[in-house]
Amino acid sequence: MKKIFFYLWILLIMSVCSYNLTIHYIPNIVYTVFHYKIEKNQNIKDNEIKHFDIPSDQSRNVVMPNPDFLYSTIFYDLSEKDLNINANMPDSTYWSVSFYKPNTINWFVKNDQEFETNNLDLTLTFNDSKSQGVIKSPVKKGFMIIRILVEKKDQNSIDYYKSLQKSITIN
Repeated sequence: MKKIFFYLWILLIMSVCSYNLTIHYIPNIVYTVFHYKIEKNQNIKDNEIKHFDIPSDQSRNVVMPNPDFLYSTIFYDLSEKDLNINANMPDSTYWSVSFYKPNTINWFVKNDQEFETNNLDLTLTFNDSKSQGVIKSPVKKGFMIIRILVEKKDQNSIDYYKSLQKSITIN
């Protein structure tokens, strides 16, 4: 009988440890490795935006990326100041803005149908604010991704969407 309780106790301890490892540590490790790779391979720092071309079957910055989207990403750090995001977004195709915590949990997403205009003007802050266009982040550091759907793959369409992508500024 003592052996059964001992094994149950060991099983309980292992379950708690594996749960904590899976929920609390592995996502943060994934984020840290991803942040390190982007910072070193793409030469980008926190609060700097990186625009990516339409992915091909050889692209591996994101695992199995969607070849129909242009991606713009930023690792944000709100320790010192708020982040202002401005852009002229397309008015005839899907686009979205998403924010993630370092543990890879998506805490905010809004697409073109939820914005009143295609002029993106957001402020990301860690401080309390009730102002319109201001988003309160639950964390000081995280990740943002902007996606723009490129429906037609002709060069004129791609160039047009790339010009809109390049209009995205962070300050």
